[in-house]
Amino acid sequence: MRSPIGIVYFRYQPLTPEEPGENLLSLLSLEGLSLPGRFTVVERSQIRQRPLP
Repeated sequence: MRSPIGIVYFRYQPLTPEEPGENLLSLLSLEGLSLPGRFTVVERSQIRQRPLP
C-alpha cells in the first residue's frame, strides 16, 4: 500500500464552512512550507509538521 502524498489535519472548530478551504489556500502560498511527505497539523496559533513513514 502506498502512503499518502501528504496529510493536512485542521485541529480546530471552524467558524464558517469556508474557513478550512481558505486556510488551506493560505498554507499552499506560504514560502518555505512543504506539504508533500508530511503530516501537517494546523491549529489557530501554530502549524506543526512531522514526516510521514
